[in-house]
Amino acid sequence: MSVELIFVGVVGIGTLAFVLLLFSIFGKPPGEDVRARMEQYLVESEMAARAYMPPEDVDDERDEARQSSSEGDDDWLRETRGETSGIKKVLHNVGSLITPRGQAARIAENLAKADIPLKANEFMAIKFLAAVVLFAVLFLKHPTLGILGALLGFFVPNIVVKIKKAQRVAAFNEQILDCLIMLSNGLKAGYSFLQAMEMVSREAPAPMSTELRRVLKENSLGMNLEDALRGLNNRVESEDWDLVTTVVLIQRQVGGNLAEILDKIGFTIRQRMRIKGDIQTKTAQAKISGLLVGSLPFFIGGAIYILNPGFIMKIFTFKQGAFRGWYVIVGGLIWEAIGMFFMMKIVDIEV
Repeated sequence: MSVELIFVGVVGIGTLAFVLLLFSIFGKPPGEDVRARMEQYLVESEMAARAYMPPEDVDDERDEARQSSSEGDDDWLRETRGETSGIKKVLHNVGSLITPRGQAARIAENLAKADIPLKANEFMAIKFLAAVVLFAVLFLKHPTLGILGALLGFFVPNIVVKIKKAQRVAAFNEQILDCLIMLSNGLKAGYSFLQAMEMVSREAPAPMSTELRRVLKENSLGMNLEDALRGLNNRVESEDWDLVTTVVLIQRQVGGNLAEILDKIGFTIRQRMRIKGDIQTKTAQAKISGLLVGSLPFFIGGAIYILNPGFIMKIFTFKQGAFRGWYVIVGGLIWEAIGMFFMMKIVDIEV
């Protein structure tokens, strides 16, 4: 009975994947007709406007458009025009069918925080296709491997997004101190706050420059500067930048010397970085000891398996009533995880 259920499940998943593939190949991406009509309308409007412009103004406009398209807009603001590639079309159509409407905004927000140039439906399509492919490949060897492969293909992209997000936040935190110094120097030189931010966006490396350019563009498109700064704070999720945003918002309400305030914030962040460095140095021994103690059972088990495989495999085949030998392995792994969790919590000191 179990083999028949597994066979029915495999056939069902294969049929669903085949239908999705046909839809992705022959179907049109959502909004393609609207995009085509809008592009035609924009082209006709531009041609009508040029008909009433002198020739020299048309040439100047072309030069400015060419320069702005090559240097001005950021990747997040640009839109792809024309035909989409086959892979993007497949991902877009498959993802539009399986992406939950309530989670699309949250998925897109996490991808933006991780600086991954994918849409929510494309990301969900990658997860679905990875799970289906791994399940189909590994199921031929063993049904359990197929299930594990499907879970691996579905959850590994989420782990990759979290790692990329943590790396981006770490890179952003490393650039905050230099950003505050440049902002303070710009304000002391007579620039306004927006002009100082524009200067920093040109001089600073990514991701600081990318985020500041986004704030400036949102403000130029009509968004309030306070809301743009709050949006930046929500995207980066940095405690140090949260302090900067709070101070800037308070200063815009009550006034004061912003350059002096930014210098004090920079000094505070510098002291926090020094204290964090001291804590990491003093807790490094405890962290290494915890990792060694946690990995010791695995090394001992591996060594015993190499020397005497039959002896170590008895724990997986032992039976005594309702008790099974592998219960000990599961219990040991659970207590191992609990011990590592508490040990990391002890050495994790917030500043």
